[in-house]
Amino acid sequence: MAIDPIRKVTVTVCRKNSLRLLREINRLGVMEVVDLAPDNAGGLLDRCHASTDEADEKIHQVDFILNLLDGHAPERVGLIEGLAPMPIVTTNEELSRILSSYDLQKTFLWAKDLDETCRTSERVIQEMETEIESLSALADLEFTPAEVLDLKRTTVIFGRLPREALSLLADGQGVWGLCAWEELPPEATMPLHAGRDMARVVLVALKEEAAEIQAALRGAGFEEIPLPRLKTTARERIDELRDTVEMYKEKTGDALERIQDFTKGRREGEGRRPLKILRAYWQNVRDRSLALQKGLVGRWVHVVSGYVRLRDIPRLTALVEREFPESMLVLEDPGPGDDVPVSLHEKKPSRPLSLLVEMFGLPPYRSFDPTPFLMFNFYVFFGICFSDVFYGVMLTAVSAFLRARTKASSGVNRFVEILFFGGISSIVFGALMGSWFGDLYRPEYLGEGNLLLRTRDALMVIDPMAKTVLALLVVLAIGVVNQFYGITLRMYGQLRRGDWLGAFSDGVCWIGALCGVLVVVAGVFADVPHDIARIGVWLLAVSSVCLVLTQGRGVENPLKRIAVGIVSLYGIVGSYGLTSFAGDVLSHCRLLALGLTTSIVAMAFNLMAGMLRDIPYVGALLFVAVLAVGHVFNFAISVLGAFVHSMRLVYVEFFGRFYEAGGRPFRPLGFDTPWCVLRKDAEEA
Repeated sequence: MAIDPIRKVTVTVCRKNSLRLLREINRLGVMEVVDLAPDNAGGLLDRCHASTDEADEKIHQVDFILNLLDGHAPERVGLIEGLAPMPIVTTNEELSRILSSYDLQKTFLWAKDLDETCRTSERVIQEMETEIESLSALADLEFTPAEVLDLKRTTVIFGRLPREALSLLADGQGVWGLCAWEELPPEATMPLHAGRDMARVVLVALKEEAAEIQAALRGAGFEEIPLPRLKTTARERIDELRDTVEMYKEKTGDALERIQDFTKGRREGEGRRPLKILRAYWQNVRDRSLALQKGLVGRWVHVVSGYVRLRDIPRLTALVEREFPESMLVLEDPGPGDDVPVSLHEKKPSRPLSLLVEMFGLPPYRSFDPTPFLMFNFYVFFGICFSDVFYGVMLTAVSAFLRARTKASSGVNRFVEILFFGGISSIVFGALMGSWFGDLYRPEYLGEGNLLLRTRDALMVIDPMAKTVLALLVVLAIGVVNQFYGITLRMYGQLRRGDWLGAFSDGVCWIGALCGVLVVVAGVFADVPHDIARIGVWLLAVSSVCLVLTQGRGVENPLKRIAVGIVSLYGIVGSYGLTSFAGDVLSHCRLLALGLTTSIVAMAFNLMAGMLRDIPYVGALLFVAVLAVGHVFNFAISVLGAFVHSMRLVYVEFFGRFYEAGGRPFRPLGFDTPWCVLRKDAEEA
């Protein structure tokens, strides 16, 4: 339930055993290897050189094949797996079998050939369809374009002319009298150009007069259609192109069918699974080579350094003593300037919430883990936002079903466990606030004196629909407690670092000032006993003076220090502020808003279903159908809102009071990746 203690470890082995040492460290999966600078050895050792070329080539081949499969035969996954992909779980036996029998080079060449076929076919089809489109305006011409283009004294001009301009050709005045023309039948799919009605025409003119006529035509809005140099008619060329397109489409279809068959894994060695396992293996080989490069070598020795968790030291020590008896292993505490990685070690109740901490950012190594302190507020927030007994039961049941099926992925499993405990909290707060599928307990739905109504009345403490103001005061009180909770944790963190002045000025003084503010504000809206009111005023005054004197303690100039202290009361600078307190407390109103929204939407679906129940013959069926669809929909959108807003209240209104991320995760050298996990033997686990 804290940050794992980390030790710095340095292992020195014979140079001939360097590769085997890295393999054993990789197999054990407990040590993060760090880079050793040559000057750390006083110039006696050099940086180790190791090539990643083979691994890079294999990774490129696997990625090429997988990209081909994903591009032409996307993997079908369920909703949950689509939101949170699960890694493949493999074993040493399966890995050894794939490495010994899978011909990656052959599969890569097969994929490369299919990719080239698909790309070539796509390019050729696109080019031919473009040519077909350009020839469509000439498809009904009986002559071959080459015959017209080869005329010696005349030029044939073919194109589209706005229909209102045909009168110019008909009059034959001026330049228009220098050519012969004829209107052709309209195309089957004559396009409209900017809303203008176009006529298809062909004109013939002497070559020396063609340029003058073409200029006049352009001025009249003429769109010339270039004649291709074809020795066949346009229709014959179009038919030829379409036959070729069909041939290439058949090639593409055949290639896609082969890809589809491969993805289904109908034969030995096919499918995505062996490729993903190979991808993880070669990535691990590459990581080992990079880890080898981080070490230092001399003529006889190889030195590897890194970090290991305190609880894993016995396993690493036993490995080194057993496999490398001639080696030397040195353990030491990390120094003040070391970039120590962070590993959170949580017990079962708070373990899922470490996911939220990792999403926000890990704490620095010498700080404290905020995960166990989220047990109170996050689940309370979630339960209020999603406050419905039956929705909580649904969420708990779905999460329990998924927990056993997501153990291979730590992140997904922790998310599911958060929803599981959130469902339990929703059941509790749903019972306290009287929401059971909204108001499904009402007599008009289930009859007078039904069991659900009696249970609801027996367990309900406050009805937020009837006593909204009281419910609002409750959530505001929760917001106040959450703020004081965060300030207390800030004091805890400062006391851990030995910062007694910071704990007093940023903790005790602010708690005193805020308590005084609450008493003063309460006196405005209610009758507060005179003695309590006087204590509140004095508490506010004394705490404010202390804040003014201490909040600018980092400023050297005394006058500026006082000015910073005064401004800090407002909240512009300093560790906190009265406006921050007011805004953060009011932000907790979203708890009541989301809780009411969940209930109101559920009530709306109940009302809709109740209106259909009296329809003859099918009323009961429609009643159940609308309830099922409506409540499943409300369940889905409400659980998302409850999680997001609860997380926001933790990140902004709670973490903002005390928590500063900045740690980097502990990443031991090992096989496991986000897409593939190696199941360890019992003695290795």
